[in-house]
Amino acid sequence: MRADGVRTVVWVTPWVNLESADGQQPPDPESERLHREPAENYAEGAEAGHYIRGADGEPYVARWWMGTGSPVDFTSEAADAWWRELARPVLELGVEGIKADDGEGYYLPDDVCFADGRTGAQAAWAYPAMYRRSMQRALDEAHPGRGVLFARSAWTGATHHGITWGGDQVSDFWSLRALVTASLTAAASGFSNWSHDVGGYLGERLVERCPKELLIRWLEFGCFTPLLHSHGRFEQEAWTYDRETLDLYRELVVLHERLVPYTRAAAATAARTGLPIMRPLCLTDPGDPRGWSIPDAYGYGPALWVAPVLEPGARERVVPLPRGEWIDFWTGERTRGGDEVVAAAPLGRVPVWVRSGSIVVTYPAGHVADGLGDTDERERPLEATLWGEPRLGRTAVRLADGTAIRWRSGAWEVSSQREVAFAHR
Repeated sequence: MRADGVRTVVWVTPWVNLESADGQQPPDPESERLHREPAENYAEGAEAGHYIRGADGEPYVARWWMGTGSPVDFTSEAADAWWRELARPVLELGVEGIKADDGEGYYLPDDVCFADGRTGAQAAWAYPAMYRRSMQRALDEAHPGRGVLFARSAWTGATHHGITWGGDQVSDFWSLRALVTASLTAAASGFSNWSHDVGGYLGERLVERCPKELLIRWLEFGCFTPLLHSHGRFEQEAWTYDRETLDLYRELVVLHERLVPYTRAAAATAARTGLPIMRPLCLTDPGDPRGWSIPDAYGYGPALWVAPVLEPGARERVVPLPRGEWIDFWTGERTRGGDEVVAAAPLGRVPVWVRSGSIVVTYPAGHVADGLGDTDERERPLEATLWGEPRLGRTAVRLADGTAIRWRSGAWEVSSQREVAFAHR
């Protein structure tokens, strides 16, 4: 897998169970066979005092969704180091990513005790950030500058460590609408590196896989989300539906990967200034009085405005456009913003506009069709498209690697030796 440019991510939670038996319901026979032995590391951690303690001074033990065990006390440097040491052999095998699941502190009783002297009432909400920090340290020790962390739980300070994903949604349009709003709320709270399970994790009514139409609409939203991933309890791979689903899925995945230079440039801006990649109108145009009242459309980076389709059966939607001049991403039609427009939205086409006068830098479609692999970023070919006319006759963008691309007086300039194809729409 690694030779093919595929990197492995493993699933982690901050609990150590009393026994290794699989707590997943319904039980998986193969997993049960592999986990019949007692968990030797539980006793090791208990003897060393590496778990959060109950009011009686003993390790806090609770039933959770994968068994019965104790959460690691990340306020203790010794416990943190022990936990990272447990992870090290797996990471040294070649695992380069961690899905840090669970970790919400709300389930900790108020009277549990942390090693630093705080109680659950005082420190439970800080637990997610401590957990994420530990996992990021483990990755950095094994794979400096390369490891990828994404996590579900968060609190103040958690934005320093990895990507946050939006938890486990039911596969219905109500959940998709709620997720879009939650994504913008997270962005406004400083969580720029964001993701979600395309199609929802829990399935339709908890018993069936995501319906085809919803899967495509969810993917349309995912296409304009920083990290695109699919994960669920049911068989929701595109090739298990029909040919139309597979073709639309491929087109949207390729578009998402083509946008990587644009998205990474926005991520660099977020790291430098705090302005997130996904931007509610209140951040895109703070002077627009509608800024705090639009929960279902957003800026994606500095130049794009995205309006996901969130109703079943819809083939158009009303879109509030920010002020200024905008160009339809699909048709090239010019529109003046500041009001609402009705956008066509056939299945597979999310309404998207480009701010007139902007340069959008992408990878060529042929470059990403077989996956990005391990090619060095500075060696990748680029396409730079100028949309409309800059108001002052010039405009520029800077990529995450520092490359600057300018358009001035009808001529293009590139600050470094890069293979760039230019276009004007």
